[in-house]
Amino acid sequence: MNRDAGYFVENTIILPFNDLKASEQLLRKRASELSAVILEPVQGGFIPADEEFIQGLRKVTEELGILLIFDEVKTGFRTSLGGCQTVYGVKPDLTALGKVLGGGFPVGAVGGREDIMMISAPHGGRDILSAGSKEKGKDVLFHSGTYNGHPTVLAAGLATIEALESDQTFEKLVERTQYLRHQLETVYKRHGVEMQTIGMGSIFNIVLINEPVKNYRDLQKGNTSFRKIIDQELLKKGVYTKPMNRYSMSTVHTEEDIARTAELHEEVLKKLRR
Repeated sequence: MNRDAGYFVENTIILPFNDLKASEQLLRKRASELSAVILEPVQGGFIPADEEFIQGLRKVTEELGILLIFDEVKTGFRTSLGGCQTVYGVKPDLTALGKVLGGGFPVGAVGGREDIMMISAPHGGRDILSAGSKEKGKDVLFHSGTYNGHPTVLAAGLATIEALESDQTFEKLVERTQYLRHQLETVYKRHGVEMQTIGMGSIFNIVLINEPVKNYRDLQKGNTSFRKIIDQELLKKGVYTKPMNRYSMSTVHTEEDIARTAELHEEVLKKLRR
């Protein structure tokens, strides 16, 4: 059945990120209407959830029989090798992963509870494409895709995991990320510009505000127009970051790259301050 966008808007409830009390009130009030809560544990890839929020959300969804789904497309293998769920110690019912799973190749994956996953498994005559299928699609979720189980993509993904696990590669990546964040914060402070870096693992963003940032609404309080100008000036100097977007560190970024990035931020701030 075809549905327009309005249908999904009307049948979706938006929970306030990092506000457990308000979220729990909404969930309890509408529990009979809800099937799942879907969220990025790190909103936008750089605003971490409070541990209390994630733990509380898991507890109340389990109590009410509502599925908890983590979108770890941005955070899988970037916040930790086990994703945000290992950082917070929370096991969602389903997890979605994106191309980071394939080392950059086009791939996606969904994993989770066996009873949920088996709904789409072609077993016991449940494959709706099989000749003579008795169930004829009843209570079966058909799932297919061009890249499902693609051997080249999966080989690249396995190689990525092995590389990150060896010789403390991931730990060193996080250390370099923290060092870059510290260098940038030092530069901005030296020029009297309100700024903080927020993020987790190897991803972060620059926010031109000193107040706590708990959700995307808080970002609007920052000096977004100045940040955009800074990003545009950095692009001219070879720092290729999408204006207003987050920074994603890579294993190939060196200490020289970090030093050069901080140096160019300094040059841009000097120019703009003049």
